[in-house]
Amino acid sequence: MKLKNNLIFLSFILFFSCSNITKVDIEEENKNMLKELKEKEASTENLRKEKEGVLYLDECIDLALKNNSQIKLKEIETKIAKIEKNISFGNFLPRISAMYSISELDRYVSATIPAPDITLGILGGITLPSLPVTLTSRMVDKDFKNYALTAQLPIFVPATWFLYSARAKGENIGLYTEDLTKKMIKLKVISEYYYILALITEKSVLESEYAYAKKLNKNAKLALETESILKWQEEQTKLLVKQKENAIENNKRDLQIAKMNLMNDLGLDLNSDFRFVFPEDTVYKLPPLEDVVYDALINSELIKISHNVVGISKDKIKIAMSSFLPQISLSGGVVGTGLTFLNPKNILFGAVAGFLSLFNGFKDVNEYEKAKLQSEAAYIQREEVIMNTIISAVDSYNNVKKSIEDKELADMNYKIANEKFKQKKLENEVGNITDADLLNEMAELENATSLKEKADFKYSVSVAALKMLIEKGE
Repeated sequence: MKLKNNLIFLSFILFFSCSNITKVDIEEENKNMLKELKEKEASTENLRKEKEGVLYLDECIDLALKNNSQIKLKEIETKIAKIEKNISFGNFLPRISAMYSISELDRYVSATIPAPDITLGILGGITLPSLPVTLTSRMVDKDFKNYALTAQLPIFVPATWFLYSARAKGENIGLYTEDLTKKMIKLKVISEYYYILALITEKSVLESEYAYAKKLNKNAKLALETESILKWQEEQTKLLVKQKENAIENNKRDLQIAKMNLMNDLGLDLNSDFRFVFPEDTVYKLPPLEDVVYDALINSELIKISHNVVGISKDKIKIAMSSFLPQISLSGGVVGTGLTFLNPKNILFGAVAGFLSLFNGFKDVNEYEKAKLQSEAAYIQREEVIMNTIISAVDSYNNVKKSIEDKELADMNYKIANEKFKQKKLENEVGNITDADLLNEMAELENATSLKEKADFKYSVSVAALKMLIEKGE
């Protein structure tokens, strides 16, 4: 009875302990989230002071490789793949298990066996009164214990060999995926960095044009008072001022989102304020096309991943084939009990066990056919990846060449438009051309500036994309 009460009490403790962890405290989680955001804000401010408010492109790339959440996720997935490989290696090692139990009964268990009748023929079948009618023997003690120590070692289990091989290739896939993610994040940071610089340059141009538009509007109002121009001409300058105001506001909104995207990729506070510097204008020496294609095929993480996927598909075929083979294992150990009526108390044992599946509803046959089809699909996918890599290499090469040509044309166009605007501005000041003519020149300069910024941005990103494609991972 005492044992029963103890078991009931223990059950209640376990029940209430489990019930207390089923509810998620949303308020506490929100507090932790806000605390983490404040810690990130503080660490970002310390970084801003350390860098004096300036972040260079190389520093941004280093911060992204260190703090980016996508890279951290891939690193975790790589570690998981390594652990899975180690788990599969455990199939080659012996499995040792131990068991120990103590049992308590409210009374010992006995067995009562009727005694056989012993009669004497001379007495006419009379039972002897001195012999017991029944025989009583203890079967289970009131208190007893059981224990065992066993070990099992696989001797011939081919599936474990091929499973370990597949897990090792899975670890390789994790490493290549991590390298590919780092390249993509690096390219993304470069693209966002140059985009921010382009917006900053555009902001300066817009502010300069806005100031000049207000000056034109002021002169137009004076000219309208003297009836030198018509009303619609004055309203045209007013419209220009409003357009420049809207352009500045749009630029401000675009710049805010662009900076937040970059800060997120760097793992910093989204609202942090850094200044960015144009990298040194270095000319990229474009290698020959055949070298680009060759390096892309050799260094492509996608192709390396495809090679390992094909290898895993082969291992799956071997695993399916091993289902038709016997599985042999060796086991041994010692078992014992505290029951008093048993002798001996401890027993050593050893055994060799074999298992062979003769028929399981054609499951093994269908698994084998499935593995062969998956392997065929893996080969086709790898070929597709190789062809796409070649096309991407040629496309990236052509993009760099085209961006170089566009950059040269855009620089020439901007230089001409800028010099022309300076000349027209002087002509306007001496009265040789009207304000409307100067507005047209301003529009041409704005368009030339925009084309130059886009050309510079396209060139930098296209070079970074080509490097990502042909260079080895870290």
